[in-house]
Amino acid sequence: MIFSSSQTITQLLRQRPMAVELLEQEFGYRLWEKLETHLSTLCATAGVDAHYLLERVMALPVPPADTAWDKKPIHWLVDHLTHNHASFRDTEMPAILALMQEEGLPAYPDGYVVKLLVQEFRHFQADFIKHMAEEEEFLFPKIMRNEACFRYRELGPEVFRGSVNLYLKLETHQPEEEFKRMILSIREKLRNQLMQRPTAEVAERAQAAMDAFAGRLLVHADLETNVLFPRAGRLEQELYENSVPGVFRYPGDQK
Repeated sequence: MIFSSSQTITQLLRQRPMAVELLEQEFGYRLWEKLETHLSTLCATAGVDAHYLLERVMALPVPPADTAWDKKPIHWLVDHLTHNHASFRDTEMPAILALMQEEGLPAYPDGYVVKLLVQEFRHFQADFIKHMAEEEEFLFPKIMRNEACFRYRELGPEVFRGSVNLYLKLETHQPEEEFKRMILSIREKLRNQLMQRPTAEVAERAQAAMDAFAGRLLVHADLETNVLFPRAGRLEQELYENSVPGVFRYPGDQK
């Protein structure tokens, strides 16, 4: 993962949502008004050492899978899920494809079967990358902005950019369950093929890699479906309901 002071705040937070803690320490709520500003520019304006700040960002640990998520800020979970995305996108899926595309396989019939599965996996990969990008570019930043509204009374929800709850209910939003079914289907097709060597050896290695990937995807999907989405939905509902006249978001506001 590469960080640079030429990145905008938005780009930096997409890579490391946990960096919001360090950035808010330096810039406070105004960070959220400068999301499209380059880090170098923002640091120069505030008299902050951009190089040192980036070093601190790079030193941030990724929250582990066994974190008590209900006791931590929601951006901790977003950071963990974003780290998963990077691993899926940059390491695990390319490695599975590389296994399934080993040179020297017979063209037919076993090699032909594997090539069909490669095509199916490529379709899955393209759809899943699009899905992850959608979450990282809209859903995760929206959730983090909503959370920040509870830290700073100066901030309000960005209703003009859409709603987290509406996004989660849209028919065009493909849930994690669908991706789990897709990867499990490809894995089972590999398992059920009676192939001859050397194709069988390639299929066995690909199946083992896909089993490991499917297991991590299941855990990831469960975290999103059962922890992040319900918590983010409740957070937004509370935020919007407390943004109407006569209702107060912060204790002690009412006089």
